[in-house]
Amino acid sequence: MIDLLSPVGDFECLKAAVQNGANSVYFGANLFSARAYASNFNLESLEKAIIYAKTRGVKTNLTLNTLVSDDEFADAFELAKKAYEFGIDAIIVQDLGLAKQLIKSFPDLDIHASTQMSIHNLQGVLELQELGFKRVVLARELSIEEIQYICQNSDIEIECFIHGALCISYSGQCLFSSMIGGRSGNRGKCAQPCRLPYQLLENDKKIDQGHLLSTRDLCGLDFIPSLINAGVTCLKIEGRMKNPEYVATVTRIYRKYIDLAESGAKYVIDENDRKTLLQVFNRGMSSTGHLSNEPNKNLVFKDKPNNMGLFLGKVEKYNKNKGYITVKLKEPIEVGDTISLENEDGTYNVSEVMFKDKNIKETSIGQTVTIGRMKGNINLGDKIYKMSSKKLNLLAQESIKGENRKIDLDCKVIIKKGSPIQIAVTSANDLSIYSNLDICYKSDVIPEDAKNRPLEKDKVLVQINKTTDSIYNFKNIDIELDDGLFLPKVSALNELRRNVLEQVYNFAVDNIHRGRKNRSQ
Repeated sequence: MIDLLSPVGDFECLKAAVQNGANSVYFGANLFSARAYASNFNLESLEKAIIYAKTRGVKTNLTLNTLVSDDEFADAFELAKKAYEFGIDAIIVQDLGLAKQLIKSFPDLDIHASTQMSIHNLQGVLELQELGFKRVVLARELSIEEIQYICQNSDIEIECFIHGALCISYSGQCLFSSMIGGRSGNRGKCAQPCRLPYQLLENDKKIDQGHLLSTRDLCGLDFIPSLINAGVTCLKIEGRMKNPEYVATVTRIYRKYIDLAESGAKYVIDENDRKTLLQVFNRGMSSTGHLSNEPNKNLVFKDKPNNMGLFLGKVEKYNKNKGYITVKLKEPIEVGDTISLENEDGTYNVSEVMFKDKNIKETSIGQTVTIGRMKGNINLGDKIYKMSSKKLNLLAQESIKGENRKIDLDCKVIIKKGSPIQIAVTSANDLSIYSNLDICYKSDVIPEDAKNRPLEKDKVLVQINKTTDSIYNFKNIDIELDDGLFLPKVSALNELRRNVLEQVYNFAVDNIHRGRKNRSQ
């Protein structure tokens, strides 16, 4: 099964990725991360993040992917050591010296070569394979054909970006920000000068202008089957600076299409899903990046350097006094959505939608409606964009609240006359942290002889199965129940379930933390 790797900038994004189907996540600490301006994690929250993901069966990757100066080396190594002890699965590294030291010091820890190492050919991949790297994150400038060639001629895991922002520069080779702003992308502090407006001159004559170096985002939905067939190990979503709604939505959709591609069924993309990806964030309506074997002559989008949303329509009427805008809808809209207009920098919250002077809750494509109340630099014919969808955001937020990732367990409940009730739990999954699970918990509750209706197996099954709010799910429940017994309180079964699952969780956490495992040996 191919690995879907999702970006995490804070704990809410972590929950969004895990609960929407990521196989693994990547995040940075407060230091040495190529996204220094993301929220990132301090040591305490780093440990919590690792535990949250791994107890739910999701692998964790730490992005220690900046160049490290000599006087920072000890601190960078100490951070990696802490992450190792906390149970991190892999560390993504750009600095070759640091990587070699980590490979030597922690032979059981996977070291991944960051895309910032600019590995763009087979020779580079084979060199890193020889040095002991577990995985290479290929430069984003490679085509499917080049990626396949590398996969077929190497024995190392290959990771590729599948969605998100692209740089105009070769991966890891840009010095633009450091040269004009003193902030280096290789130190995690890119000022993104490629997103600024420029003029193109020929013989001192202006022949073009706009955001001439700003690339469209990558959307690789169409390439998933080809990348799987090429032999890629992991598909990576960019976006550690994005919000939880973005992470949840993009992860959910890529999970859907990876599963579809691996199922063997006909691979057909629902255009509503493609539009959903564009709605949560897009630059220039996105593109295929460099994945196609044909040159991408549509890579740059010079009109706007940031999220442009979906085109909603044009201003057909505008009442300046009331702030009412009339538009024929290219997309549905509702109260709670946000929109922007082409001559305004900010966004507006839609607080009122009217059709024929009556407030309405739902709209449809092709309908002419009035939106209120908005004032500013607004003129007839201005383009309007739908920047966010209330429905999409609510869907994403609901997914974060629940426990959608369930870890399967088997259990046996024993209710015998004259003995405390007890439950024994073993693993029913293939996760290493649960592999030796065998926990038995005894309650202090002893069943009594039934005077009226005795306890039945179905009642026991219902109570033990109440794991909706838990990360665990009982796949098989075996019940040994003597006839004619009664429990003084039904809540005893709930306490039995809660207490044993707490012990299961603690067992998993101890297995995650390498320091604890070492101390217990």
